[in-house]
Amino acid sequence: EGDVTMAGRIAVALLLVVAIICTSDAKVGSRPKKSATDELRAKAVRFAQSGDCESSVKTYERLIDVGKGVVPEDYNNMGVCHQMLGHLAEAREVFAAGLAKFYHSEKLHNNMGMLLEDMAKGEWMAGRSEDEATTMLSAEANMHLTMALRLNVASLWDKHSASIPKLRRIELGKKTVAIFYRERGVETLGEAAWGPGVVDDEAGPPDADREATVHMARHLVKLGFNVELYANVAEREYGLDRHGVNWRPFYAIHGMLPPMWNASHVLWPKLPTEKLPDVFVAVGNSQAAHLYNSTVYDSKNLTKPASYLWVRGVSPNPYALTEVYARPLHGVIAHNAFHNRTLPDAVGGCVRLSPDGVEQAPPHVVRQGANSRRRFVFAGLATAGLEVVLDEWARIREALLAHNATAPDPILEVIGAFPPSLRQRFEGYQWFSKLTQRVEAKLLDLKGLGVRDLGDAPRKRGGQTPLAAGG
Repeated sequence: EGDVTMAGRIAVALLLVVAIICTSDAKVGSRPKKSATDELRAKAVRFAQSGDCESSVKTYERLIDVGKGVVPEDYNNMGVCHQMLGHLAEAREVFAAGLAKFYHSEKLHNNMGMLLEDMAKGEWMAGRSEDEATTMLSAEANMHLTMALRLNVASLWDKHSASIPKLRRIELGKKTVAIFYRERGVETLGEAAWGPGVVDDEAGPPDADREATVHMARHLVKLGFNVELYANVAEREYGLDRHGVNWRPFYAIHGMLPPMWNASHVLWPKLPTEKLPDVFVAVGNSQAAHLYNSTVYDSKNLTKPASYLWVRGVSPNPYALTEVYARPLHGVIAHNAFHNRTLPDAVGGCVRLSPDGVEQAPPHVVRQGANSRRRFVFAGLATAGLEVVLDEWARIREALLAHNATAPDPILEVIGAFPPSLRQRFEGYQWFSKLTQRVEAKLLDLKGLGVRDLGDAPRKRGGQTPLAAGG
């Protein structure tokens, strides 16, 4: 009887083991099998992450040959791997093949544009800036980067349009100027968000480009325009500020963009949901200046805005400013004659020089500055070349006096060379201590030659002083 009982227990235990194994097999069997495309993609990514770009490219080629389940990211990663290997022509072909299938891929347009931009830059640096092939490279690069920007603002519009206040023009009879300020390379909305509060905050760090943009916007309001500033605006600062400038998130421009024909000759996007501006100014963003470059205005009964590129300081990408690029624009705005001379000859015919400094003083006073050709200002950190300027100052001053001895003596004002933040950052570094000693000694020695050290001038004065300077 005992043996029978033991045998029964063993049988039950065996049945339980079999049941567990079967259940486990059933669970494994219920997991979805990875497709050949997924397996190849995972393998290609592992190769790329380990630095083996050649194996990654070969694996992506096999993946694309499979055909099923291919996504834009596959073409993008494969093209980037080709770039890492220095195969620029192959990378261009891969991006082009990806765009033929996935034309509305922001990343593919962006990477194709940056690749072509680098290729154009290489040709430009080699002295072939006037070459037709270089010009076309630059034009194609700009087209893709502009399309990437359009896709970016469209996707953000889709996500956040509910939070955008309805556009209300101040006076319907006035002309409208839309100013677009979007720094290239800024990827997230939370990064570098700003607004009128940041610009008017005396305690905050100065930002010359933003302040110049805001002062221009306020000045245009005083001249009688409706002015809308499209930037990476903090949501709490949407709407009209106390100066009459309408602040909107940069992606709100999507509601005012014209449709265009894409590579497949499909009209995209729909017609504008808001009235187009009369004038469009892109600040420091050569791709944004072409946002209104479309061929459908006449067929859709739309009036094309006058588009301008405002070059901030010395252009970071002069190789992009070609005759083909300038053709759809009404002008390229430069700060002064010096900046104009740094621009390529190809755009010289459409350059518009901004007038002498425009200053806005609270509460609502706009003053037109008068530049003095004998007054120079160095407004920046000592580490940005101040010592070189001081070493050359005596020669510059002597040349100016020789040119016109009856004119006022030249002066050089130095603002904010050693702010507390700079001293704190490099405190303890021997090179910085030596630089500080040399510069401070030269500032004292040159005092009799018209050099004035204004120290850490208040922000308002720091903004006003350069307005009257000639250099």
